[in-house]
Amino acid sequence: MRTRRLKLVDLLARATSLSAEKVASLLEVPPHPELGDFAFPCFLLARGEKKDPAQIAARLTRELELKGTGFRALEARGGYLNFFLDELALADEVVSGIKRERDNYGTSTQGAGQAVVIDYSSPNIAKPFHIGHLRSTVIGAALVRIYRALGYRPIGINHLGDWGTQFGMILAAYKANPDEDMLLHDPIRYLLDLYTGYQSRAESDESAREDARQWFKRLEDGDTEAVGLWQRFRELSLDEFKRVYERFGIRFDYYTGESFYNDRMDDVIERVRDAGLLEVGEDGAEMVRLDEGGMPPCLLRKSDGATLYATRDLAGAIYRAENFHPAKILYVVGTPQELHFRQVFQVLKLLGYDWADGLTHVKFGHVRGMSTRRGEVVFLEDVLDEARARAREKIEDNIAAGKLDAGLDNEELAEAIGIGALIASDLKRVRERDVVFDWDQVLNFEGETGPYLQYTHARICGILRKSNAGVKDNVDVSLLAEPEEAALVKHLARYPEVVEQAGADNEPSLITGYLFEISKAFNIFYIRHRVIGSEEKLKEVRLALVDAVRQVLRNGLLLLGIRPLERM
Repeated sequence: MRTRRLKLVDLLARATSLSAEKVASLLEVPPHPELGDFAFPCFLLARGEKKDPAQIAARLTRELELKGTGFRALEARGGYLNFFLDELALADEVVSGIKRERDNYGTSTQGAGQAVVIDYSSPNIAKPFHIGHLRSTVIGAALVRIYRALGYRPIGINHLGDWGTQFGMILAAYKANPDEDMLLHDPIRYLLDLYTGYQSRAESDESAREDARQWFKRLEDGDTEAVGLWQRFRELSLDEFKRVYERFGIRFDYYTGESFYNDRMDDVIERVRDAGLLEVGEDGAEMVRLDEGGMPPCLLRKSDGATLYATRDLAGAIYRAENFHPAKILYVVGTPQELHFRQVFQVLKLLGYDWADGLTHVKFGHVRGMSTRRGEVVFLEDVLDEARARAREKIEDNIAAGKLDAGLDNEELAEAIGIGALIASDLKRVRERDVVFDWDQVLNFEGETGPYLQYTHARICGILRKSNAGVKDNVDVSLLAEPEEAALVKHLARYPEVVEQAGADNEPSLITGYLFEISKAFNIFYIRHRVIGSEEKLKEVRLALVDAVRQVLRNGLLLLGIRPLERM
């Protein structure tokens, strides 16, 4: 489809006084198929030529030669030029191309040889991996897959929250009352209980606060006991996190958290000082003023010598740029951190780093309304278990109603549907918008949900199994004469562009929205037209079309991290 659009842009640019960029910006997709596949408004030309737009459109229909463009016809309607695709040529190209490329359909070499660092998920050690991390996790993982499909070398980094004064409290609490069994049985919940209990005590007990300060100082000074306990808490927490990631099918290239940059703080501040950017406030705090950018100062070190998140993110960006040489560094972090990243990026630009132009804060909104049956926001793993349990109930209801196949592994199916439902619920919305969560809607088998996409894929697989014929090469695409078939072909042709745009905008919801559109188009086609049972040659070409839809659904679902099910 992109090739045809580019040819159309070139054709119109040569026939008018407009640049190719301007023509591309003016091209529209008409709201109804009878108005064509692309429309070009002539109103801007009319102002320049001082003629009626309809006259200009009529003239261009006589002057434009469509041969070799992939379009079969054009017509003038009012002040618009409407272009109609050569649908048979497109069908032949798309159906055969998908069969040939299979899992590679929609991939490209756009980013060949270029790395992209993607910083995402980032839970805190010894604290719950809670639902607030869901969005960063699924958006970031989808971007890793999308960039890989576009030919880049994505580097997934989990910037763990594994340092800070809270560890002084955890160490003090553990040493006061260690419980080895609890630590091994459920480390994160146990460490969280230690922290919250000690924090409550320290609010009114100065000796407890001092004990925690001393433990954190021992940790910062490299004390063997403190460091050993911290490392153990970190490793046990990370093991728990990895179990959750495994359920999502996610693996990171690096787990380099805040502690990784401890010995790089002084170097960052020296670079800032050498560049003449460092200022010292009246209280002794060190900062970079960002008045010209309309932002408050970026604090790097407090008066007591403690560094801040900004210092660590500056160190992290410099380390990643110097070690991975990426074309882009993405930070998949919530919208509330927007000012923080604007400050960090501006400091790096002031330091003169050309690569700072490739830094992007991929921001996202909150999850609202998420709770379990116990009515509280809890660990992400509890939410995954809840999704699986609710999916299992839905499966059993649908089996009893004859809507799903009996005899499947219900537990495995429930896991796939439950997690797919959570991912689709998140990724179907533009990422900067808040997600309002509703369990009943998320697990619905109809409408814009993960189960609906998985069911459509399984339904297609069932059609192909029942055909007992396989999908043949060299089918007669001229038999695809129905409007619903043409609509499916056009949807299939769009897929590579959708993937490319999702990467350009760092917006996985473009792929999710596309999958809903093609699923609806397929189901409309299937309701209105027979596949199995139609005349032999027509059956062959329809099976090829159906298989192409299956392949694109599969490719898109895998990019999102949703398992394509073959039976439901």
